Amino acid sequence: MPRSPGHLASAIAATALLAGSAAAQSAAPAVDPAASGDVLARPAPSVDELMKRLETLEDRNRELETRVTDLTREQGEEWLGEQRAGQIRDIVRDVLADSDQRASLRDGGMTAGWNDGFFLASADGRFRLNVGGFLQTRFIWSAIRQGNYNGAFGQGNQQFVLDRKGNRYGFDVPELQLWADGHVFSRDFQYMVKARFFQEVTTNINKGTNAQSQSTAVPGAADYSDFELMDAWIRVNLDDNWSVRAGQYRSPFSRGFLVLEQYQMSASRSVVDFHYALGYVQGIEGEFMSDETRVRASINNGQQDQLLGDINQSTGAGGFVIYPTGTFGGQNSPFWVQNSQFAATARWDWKPAGSWDQFRSYTSPTGETFGFLTGLGLHYQRAQGYQAADDTPGQPNPTSEWFAATIDAQANFGGASLYGSVFYNYVSAPGAVLPSFGDASDNIRQDFGDLNIIAAQMMGAVYVMPKVEAFGRYEFAYITGYNDPVVAALNSQIVDADPLNLLTVGVNCYLDGQDVKWTTDLGWAITDVHPWFADVNAGWRPSRANEIVFRTQLQLMF
Repeated sequence: MPRSPGHLASAIAATALLAGSAAAQSAAPAVDPAASGDVLARPAPSVDELMKRLETLEDRNRELETRVTDLTREQGEEWLGEQRAGQIRDIVRDVLADSDQRASLRDGGMTAGWNDGFFLASADGRFRLNVGGFLQTRFIWSAIRQGNYNGAFGQGNQQFVLDRKGNRYGFDVPELQLWADGHVFSRDFQYMVKARFFQEVTTNINKGTNAQSQSTAVPGAADYSDFELMDAWIRVNLDDNWSVRAGQYRSPFSRGFLVLEQYQMSASRSVVDFHYALGYVQGIEGEFMSDETRVRASINNGQQDQLLGDINQSTGAGGFVIYPTGTFGGQNSPFWVQNSQFAATARWDWKPAGSWDQFRSYTSPTGETFGFLTGLGLHYQRAQGYQAADDTPGQPNPTSEWFAATIDAQANFGGASLYGSVFYNYVSAPGAVLPSFGDASDNIRQDFGDLNIIAAQMMGAVYVMPKVEAFGRYEFAYITGYNDPVVAALNSQIVDADPLNLLTVGVNCYLDGQDVKWTTDLGWAITDVHPWFADVNAGWRPSRANEIVFRTQLQLMF
């Protein structure tokens, strides 16, 4: 062990002193140490003993210095004691929890979490599953003019004001959807499955107070437990621009239906879109998409149209609801009820400004860059009404044709938006079918002649606060050319539809973007709401002019 010069000098001095003392003792007389009691008279320690003592003292000194240093550090960090210990415990718990999660997924190398929705994914990115859904709950109030309208239309069964209760109101859940989408094996093989619980009311309303019905107009046969398949498709990406998908999907026709339910501006889809924006089809679709252009074309089973009323309603023996093209529709139905001989749908979109994501909805939040999108949709369908006697010798089998076109445009100004659309439908319906599915008799097939339907809507919105948006919408629809003496004899009013004129104003409060949104709106029917234009689930009942519909709705998307 090295020693300092000071320590060595002390040792030499002590050695010299001891040597001098030894010489003196040899000259002096012997003394008995025990008798005198003088400690100085005890035998002097050797040099080795002194060196050992010095080393012991130095070791103890170093130990004391270490203890002093430790005590000083502890006193300087004493204020961190409990807080630091708590932080360390939290970190340890988080690390252990993350370790447990990763250990549970390590066999497949999976990751899980939240990225604008819950997901499961493989570590290499080849597989991914996204799950989500949304819920809407609302209060709705519908008010129509009260009174007996029989006198205005002659006989008791010739009226279209089916429900004469002035006020109907209450709470309901108009939408509850669940979905799963993602990709498998690579990002080029995509899929989606979506379904919803929805309100299905087969509204069998007795029309009038004549002796035969012996009752007033009341709804009935309600079933609120339906679960409906919506999307069910597979997409294959051929390259960065081209893709093909097959299954059940939204028809590539109008933005009114391509904009999802959770991204609508008002509490419900517009009445014009409900009747004329088409719906789901089963088939195959090709798509080309670039930065500015998107083109989609589909060969499919045809549409279940709602051109002359709500297909989910039956309004009595008068036959208010018809299928002008003889089509029962392609949504989640087996092949053998598909009676469309040929059906094709196509849409072209052009976006010279903005991004595609901007047009998932109709709103344009404050600060968003300018965007503009316009599109054209076309649909053609040729069909024969489903009958058990089809192709039987001697049985007539007329063919109905349906052509639909739409053009729409939207401009986003960053804090304000403007949207408009126009629809045209032409139907030649010598083989239209009243809603008596599977009847072998021929008498339910009617010739409804040629129909021309024109509809339009205009909608504008502006942010009055960072999260609050005011909007307004006007809707118009008109039908001409209806010619069926059989139905006219049953109810003369159904063949004389006044134009539809609706005005809706409202406000959206984006509590957390579209994920948590509160919508309140008020609608006014400027003219009659004919059964062909009604949308009962949205609040619009067949009525005379000045019908009022109030809705307030809370939406949660997860």
